[in-house]
Amino acid sequence: MKILLADDDSDMLDVTAYALRREGFNIIVATNGAQALRRWQSDDPDLVLLDVSMPRGNGFEVCRKIRQTSTTPIIMLTGADDEEHVVKGFLHGADDYVTKPFSAKQLALRIRAVLRRCSTNPIREAVPELRVGDYVLDVESCQAHREGEIVQLTALEFRILHALTVNEGHVVSFRRLVERAWGYDGGDASMLKTHVSHIRKKLHLQPGCPGYIGVVHGVGYYLLRSSQGAA
Repeated sequence: MKILLADDDSDMLDVTAYALRREGFNIIVATNGAQALRRWQSDDPDLVLLDVSMPRGNGFEVCRKIRQTSTTPIIMLTGADDEEHVVKGFLHGADDYVTKPFSAKQLALRIRAVLRRCSTNPIREAVPELRVGDYVLDVESCQAHREGEIVQLTALEFRILHALTVNEGHVVSFRRLVERAWGYDGGDASMLKTHVSHIRKKLHLQPGCPGYIGVVHGVGYYLLRSSQGAA
């Protein structure tokens, strides 16, 4: 499994690369944002690890540029354990984040969880066409489209939306959605709320209308059926 690791801290880069190679990963490295993009384009890695603070394009900028054309799994590496950095990373399309300092074992587990989650595509086993309100979901590109209007969803947003869509009209618990979105117990209900809010805004979902994502407080979320009224 090929991993691109981008970090401008040479000591951290060497230590992390060495530890991940011992975990069985094939590691390619970059020391700035521009180099990270070049290595991503030339080496086609299975997953990208991006340090937030890098010269010539920080991790957020690199993540955003990758997301313009690709759904390559991305994990952000940050020394700032605050909601602003976490939310910003997810807004730019990251699949997960790891806060420094971290152990090699922890990072390897996160990598495997994200790779497992992204390589297993239960959507293919579902109905051929998934709809959310007036939008049709495109499995391959993680896009939603309606009469020529295209909305790009992050991989994490798409997983949340898929879980709700295939259970349309039924409440999906917070715990199940967290497990579906993050693939392990690293997510929480507050982050889930943030992503649901982003989905509603991107797809212009209005309360009471078909496809709206409703909430049963203390229980979970549900997708409003066409035959249902407001809840």
